Amino acid sequence: MKLRTKLWMVSQGLLIVTACIIQFTFYREIQVGPILETPTRPYWDIIQKKEPAIPSHFIDQNISVELYDARQKMSSNQVLERNLLAHRRAVRQEEGIRTALSGGIIVNVLYLFIFHILYFYFRRTLAKS
Repeated sequence: MKLRTKLWMVSQGLLIVTACIIQFTFYREIQVGPILETPTRPYWDIIQKKEPAIPSHFIDQNISVELYDARQKMSSNQVLERNLLAHRRAVRQEEGIRTALSGGIIVNVLYLFIFHILYFYFRRTLAKS
C-alpha cells in the first residue's frame, strides 16, 4: 500500500471518528421531542427531517398548534407561557445536529482536495531538494 493511501486512510479516519463523536454528543443532549409531551426522536428521523408524531389527545381536543408545537415561531415570553422551553431547545438542537452533519461532510470534501494538493506539493518539494 502506498504511503499516500496510508496517510489518507489514517487522517480521513480521524476526521470521521471526530464527526461521529460530535453527532452522538449532540444527539445525547436532546432530552425531549419538538412537540409537547413527546420523547426524543430517533437520530435518523431528525437527520431526514421527518415530521414528529403529534399526540392524539392534542388532535382529539382540537387544540391550536401554537400551544403544543415548539417549531412554531413565537417570542420568548410565549415559550415560557406555554411551557415549551425544553421542547424549543430540542428544536434548536435538532437543527444543530443537521447543520453539524452537513458541516462534517463539507469539511471531509474540502479535506479530500487539500490533502491531495498538499501531498503533491510536499512530494515535489522533497524531490527538488
